[in-house]
Amino acid sequence: MAILSKIRDRSGFLIIVIGLAMFSFVVSPKNIIDFFSSKNVDTIGKVNDEDISYKEFATRVENFKAQNRNASAYGAMTVENMVWDQMVREKIYETKLAQAGVVIGEGEIWQAIISSNEVVNSPQFKDKDGNFNEDLLKAYVAGLEADTSEQGKQYLQGWLSYEKSIKQNLLTQAYNSLVNVGVGVTEVEAINDYVITNTSVSADYVYLPFSSIPNTEVKVSKEEVADYINDHSNLYQTEATRSLNLVKFAFTASQEDEEEIKHSLESLIADKEEYNKLSKSTELIKGFKNTENAKLFVEENASDLPLVDRFQFEDELPTVAKEEIKNASIGEVVGPYKFSQYYKISKLLDVQQIPDSVQASHILINFIGAQGAQPTVTRTLADAQKLADSLLTVVQKSSKKFGEIAQNYSSDPGSAVKEGSLGWFGYRAMVPEFRDYCFENKKGSIGIVKTAYGLHIIKIEDQKNFNKAYKLATIARQIQASEKTENKVFEQAETFANELRNGGDFEAIAKEKGYAVSPVNGLKALDVYVGSVGENRRIVKWAFDEETEINETKRFDLDEKGYAVVMLTNKQEKGLMSASNAFSQVEPILIKQKKAEMLEEKMDADSLEAIAKANNVKVENFSNVTLGAPTISGVGIEPGVVSAAAVSKKGALVNNIVGNKGVFAIVNKSVTVPEADASKVSVKTVNNIVKSSVSSQLYNGLKEEATIEDYRDTRY
Repeated sequence: MAILSKIRDRSGFLIIVIGLAMFSFVVSPKNIIDFFSSKNVDTIGKVNDEDISYKEFATRVENFKAQNRNASAYGAMTVENMVWDQMVREKIYETKLAQAGVVIGEGEIWQAIISSNEVVNSPQFKDKDGNFNEDLLKAYVAGLEADTSEQGKQYLQGWLSYEKSIKQNLLTQAYNSLVNVGVGVTEVEAINDYVITNTSVSADYVYLPFSSIPNTEVKVSKEEVADYINDHSNLYQTEATRSLNLVKFAFTASQEDEEEIKHSLESLIADKEEYNKLSKSTELIKGFKNTENAKLFVEENASDLPLVDRFQFEDELPTVAKEEIKNASIGEVVGPYKFSQYYKISKLLDVQQIPDSVQASHILINFIGAQGAQPTVTRTLADAQKLADSLLTVVQKSSKKFGEIAQNYSSDPGSAVKEGSLGWFGYRAMVPEFRDYCFENKKGSIGIVKTAYGLHIIKIEDQKNFNKAYKLATIARQIQASEKTENKVFEQAETFANELRNGGDFEAIAKEKGYAVSPVNGLKALDVYVGSVGENRRIVKWAFDEETEINETKRFDLDEKGYAVVMLTNKQEKGLMSASNAFSQVEPILIKQKKAEMLEEKMDADSLEAIAKANNVKVENFSNVTLGAPTISGVGIEPGVVSAAAVSKKGALVNNIVGNKGVFAIVNKSVTVPEADASKVSVKTVNNIVKSSVSSQLYNGLKEEATIEDYRDTRY
């Protein structure tokens, strides 16, 4: 939590100074009112009685979304769960370290930052000699604080999040270090472990597998499951869960819909005559095949996929139309063809032999507003153009000067220290303008290209692996249901829901109509995904609503994807699992126990040979199996069986040993115990293994011990 220090100014206003990572700021009276308003003091959860405020949580969620371009692909609730888990982790470690009197200071955070590989190796923070310069980093941070643009604010939030992640790593390391001080093994313990692990056993055995008794011959009742759960109550505690049955009515394009989509694309290819109301005459409208501007045609006809404005190698062409495209003449239109949920028509614009890799150098000239330009840049675009033209003239006269000029003038420090060299890169590695120059011009070419990053003076050093490539203009139409089809799907879903409201049997009606019923079991209050429906918080909230009764049904709109008709089939409240909910977990355990009892009765004999004969099996053996790797050939991993053989009297029959795969009877033939040789043991290595194991499992232990209250289900 932030450290609050109260200071009164002459006006009597309470000013709150809040320490945040490396920075601090003064909050105005309005901020104070906002901060203490009822909305902001709401807590969304607690960890060991430490509040997690809704405001803090919501801010962290928004920051995560702003700084992760792919956040939308996760889904809203998934992002919220990730942020929640991170905040819980932070609170747990902060609490534990506070109890131990350990504080992570700003100096420690800064030292960790300037020691991190991503900062030290960033070209942005290196001087002209290629060495990390702390002052450049400080200037960068100061620039972020001074930049009040929206992009600047996003960059600052990104930096603050990076600081927070560094602090969290330090917290974790600090607590793990405290714990590891008391973790370790002595040389004697390490030697004993070596001896036990490498003790080997040889034995004869008879094995009666559980699979020899069909599951149909073993019955388990709900009462037996309930008794088992009560006897092992610590293993069967559960969160509140719900179980559902659902039928999904998806908007799926019909054959008629697909034919209509194909026809709409076909109508775009050829020229056609249309009556112009203004000129009161019939005009010839050029189609896709004869249009002079294919890119504009694609835009005007609203393709459902963006134009791929680059060359494509053969392996990138759509498989169903590849041969047609390869054999087409420039200007020819291929299609309609169906590919990846779309119907498409493609016009071949150009065919060239281009390299798949280029080696190039560049000199970047920044200007005000260019992406990545430092706040200190004052050069206008016009000034940048003059400088670039001047430098181009020099390097065109003497290309040998390119490296020296790059070192002195380029705004890209990463390549400047290498005389402008970018090394080898593939066709899709660079922004389009840069890519097109490098791949569509010849080796040795030098020219100027403008991109979002500034003006680039580019020199093509080398090219390799030339292959035929194709430039296409493609109009795509997504294959989706028509309004007529969607109306039909709605009628089906509503009719089904109506019959259920009138007392119909969910599964019987679904079976009669040929609908697939999807059960969803163990749904939790904060779950995001609901079986085949996918992400749908509305269904989850309905299932957990106190007023929703078992066997109640409801139809849900699936956000333009269709409908789902859902029935609540079971409720499990927080606490001990019910016998019905735990049945699928406990039944296999009880079946195994009952089979073990049945197989033990078949081992009532005085020798392995007699047991084998009575059960029509053979006496088998294993040799030199170690306790550290207790795998019996042909059976599997059986630590209990190998351990029993190791401690049994040589030559004595030991039967009714219940293993992982069945019941065993064994006779120990020999046990080989290695010498307690200290030279074969590395105490340091064993200690590292133990400490690594403790560190990896520590957080889960701390989390189980912590008191965590999660109120998010009331908001999301």
